[in-house]
Amino acid sequence: MLDLLLSEWIAREGATMTKSEFMKDLVRPIALAWVFVSFGSLLAFFLEVFLDIEVSTSLTSVITFVFAAFAAFYLFPRVIRLPFADVELSEYLHRLGFYLPQNAWKHVLLGFLLAVCTLSGMLIGSLLSGRYELDWSTVNISHTIFSINPGIWEEFFFRGVIVFVVLRAVRSVKRAMAIQIVLFGLTHIKGTDLWAWVDVITVMVLAVAFTYSAYKTRTLIAGIVFHFLHDVFLFLPQVPGAEKIGTFENVAFFASLWVMVGVACILIKISSEHLGVKAEEDLYILDKVSAL
Repeated sequence: MLDLLLSEWIAREGATMTKSEFMKDLVRPIALAWVFVSFGSLLAFFLEVFLDIEVSTSLTSVITFVFAAFAAFYLFPRVIRLPFADVELSEYLHRLGFYLPQNAWKHVLLGFLLAVCTLSGMLIGSLLSGRYELDWSTVNISHTIFSINPGIWEEFFFRGVIVFVVLRAVRSVKRAMAIQIVLFGLTHIKGTDLWAWVDVITVMVLAVAFTYSAYKTRTLIAGIVFHFLHDVFLFLPQVPGAEKIGTFENVAFFASLWVMVGVACILIKISSEHLGVKAEEDLYILDKVSAL
């Protein structure tokens, strides 16, 4: 499979990358990014399966945060030195968009409003089912702690590191963003039935908004706030147990969410182009990375 992908890439790009270089500079950093973002969950899974040891969600979240931070601030910039080769940590983070721009409050406010959009879409779909019940117990400390990791680290590694790693190879911002969106969706596969795959597509749709936010605002801040709040309140606008029954409930839920993701993207465009919600320099530019 890797040989086929490499051959197609070489034919399309006219590149001379060997398989080992392909693995080292493209596949390895993407795989490591996913591992460190999911480290606590993977560890908990193996402990439970092989040692019959249960680990709390809060503990797995703390473990994930520590290892993801290690990867973000040391492993990638100092050891792997991707995607920007040998630069200072402050410059590394700035190039990834992981910094507070001027008028950062505008980016934070935009992130809040984007989360309101997607959560409203979910609520509309749940209300249409006729089974919605407001349950504030779904918003708790354990889930809030859990949501910190996807909010910060999925944005850092997917909208940051992975986009630039892919950009080094494909030399096209749009294609790099598109590939990252697909990869993000595939890391959220939870089943093989029809609606499980629709859920994966929905994750990709959400990733479009996360990525568009980074692209238009030129930093990761709005996306981090957006992603964190979306996950914190994820179960509040859903039917009990987040278990949708029948075709109508699924269609209503996913359709309304997709529509509101579209509204969120319109809000991103208006905010960045007319309300000054953007950093001074572009985020995704080819000059930041060297070609493979």
